[in-house]
Amino acid sequence: MTTPHFVAQPFFTPAAEELRFLPEGPRVLRNQPDMLGWVAIQHAADSPVGSMNLLNLETGVNRSLPLPGRPGFFAETKQPGIVLIGLERRLVLCDLRDGSLTETGIRVTDDERVIINDGLAVDGGVLFGTKHLAFELPIAGLYYFDSASRSVHQVLGGQICSNGKTLMRDAGGATLVDIDSRPKSLARFRLDVALRQVSETRVLVAPERLPGFPDGLRLAPDGKSVVVAFYNPDAVSDGKAQQICLDSGAVLAEWIIPGSPRVTCPEFLMRDGKVKVVFTTAIEGMPPEIRAIAPEAGTMFIADTPFTQCPPPPPLVD
Repeated sequence: MTTPHFVAQPFFTPAAEELRFLPEGPRVLRNQPDMLGWVAIQHAADSPVGSMNLLNLETGVNRSLPLPGRPGFFAETKQPGIVLIGLERRLVLCDLRDGSLTETGIRVTDDERVIINDGLAVDGGVLFGTKHLAFELPIAGLYYFDSASRSVHQVLGGQICSNGKTLMRDAGGATLVDIDSRPKSLARFRLDVALRQVSETRVLVAPERLPGFPDGLRLAPDGKSVVVAFYNPDAVSDGKAQQICLDSGAVLAEWIIPGSPRVTCPEFLMRDGKVKVVFTTAIEGMPPEIRAIAPEAGTMFIADTPFTQCPPPPPLVD
């Protein structure tokens, strides 16, 4: 059977170069469904700050809220207009009305060699990763914030760049799909209910079969596959994303992102009565010769999908 292929189209191009550097983590807001939230992790290679962004899906107007550090992810809370942000090495609350921050007092690590990276709200709290800033040492990991106890514990250690993830809970525990970008690891783990013990680990796709460094992912609407965005640092013009089966690792569908090879994260949304997928892309570290053949780097793209419904949104954080 032929694998379906889709070609994405430009959807939103930030006017400011700083917002094209490293956009990630797009999410349609449950509390404001006409808004797509996303983070600009940092505004330049030598910049220690980034921003929280709100793209109006109706008008195409983006509002950027500057942050005093580098955000790895955001997750909506049960209080409308308030999001939890992983900022540098701590968790903070951000009021989307004015960008004001409230400290939670929750600090993940004091190791200045790592910062918080991609995160996902799950039942009971938030899963989020950290990354080694030099992308060399396996001193990062995957963490779980338990909102009831306001505590954080490490789920997986020995990672370099803990990135996209999804979690599926059941009566006996949970199945985790997790990315460690630098070693090109896309793996499936079996966890206990408390997300403390790993009982099984299985590589989902061998690194040599991946078309780039896996970055962000989203659970597909069928609940049996994931859509993975690939960051390709090579001198190529187009980017790629794939729908990958969680059982076999087979590629079920593929998206081409023309003119932007460093694809960071996908997100599903309904548009004109159809399920679409949005991809953020980046210019991070892109030399002039690659930028010349990748003119859409840093643009947000949209594409058709083979799906008829969107997957359930992440829960709101308590």
